[in-house]
Amino acid sequence: MGVHVGLILPIIFLGLMASLSPATIVVFVMVLGTARARVNALGFLIGWGFSLTVVFAASYAVAVSGAADRGSGRTSVAVLEILLGAALLVFGVRMWRRTPTAPTAPTGSSSWGTQRLMGRMDSLTPFGAAVVGVLKQPWAITTAAALVVVHQNDRLLVVAIAFALFTIASTATVGAMYLYYARYPGEAQSQLLALRDRVVAAGPAVGAAASMLVGGFLIIDGVLGLT
Repeated sequence: MGVHVGLILPIIFLGLMASLSPATIVVFVMVLGTARARVNALGFLIGWGFSLTVVFAASYAVAVSGAADRGSGRTSVAVLEILLGAALLVFGVRMWRRTPTAPTAPTGSSSWGTQRLMGRMDSLTPFGAAVVGVLKQPWAITTAAALVVVHQNDRLLVVAIAFALFTIASTATVGAMYLYYARYPGEAQSQLLALRDRVVAAGPAVGAAASMLVGGFLIIDGVLGLT
């Protein structure tokens, strides 16, 4: 039971970090602003889910195969966790250092390039939205979740439960936004646009913090696995 709790809590944590990805939130709000908003949003979610499944399964298979080939059990997985965690930590620190010290109002020339992306989304199709969903899925965090699962437990039932929990947690934000828009489209449009502007303004800091948190967690989990 302790092993399962020790796996479930980190998986939910990683899923929530993926769910709060600023780039994903901004782009999904743009998708909801297209002419075929509901269909395109559904396409985005399908692409997101497909990408999540493929990246998680591939990362899990590679980690399990690598551990078996080296005959070192979970030691090699712990090393992979430390390496990925270090990369995310460095990335987060560099992003944090580039974050403006004073908040600025979002503009069309922001580093997120929202106006340029919006222009490209005017003619977005469901297939194009699915491709965007694939690209905006946070692969690094999904890979981290797969490594944590391999490190903690290799029973297929536990792996399936962990994957389901990660999928639900990581899709929570965009899923809630989609349901809100589907239920109250008029009200949701203005509220989501305001949310987009706030995320654009705070996004770099939030992304940096999430990257450092995930990176720090992976390093700690990997080091504990080596001791």
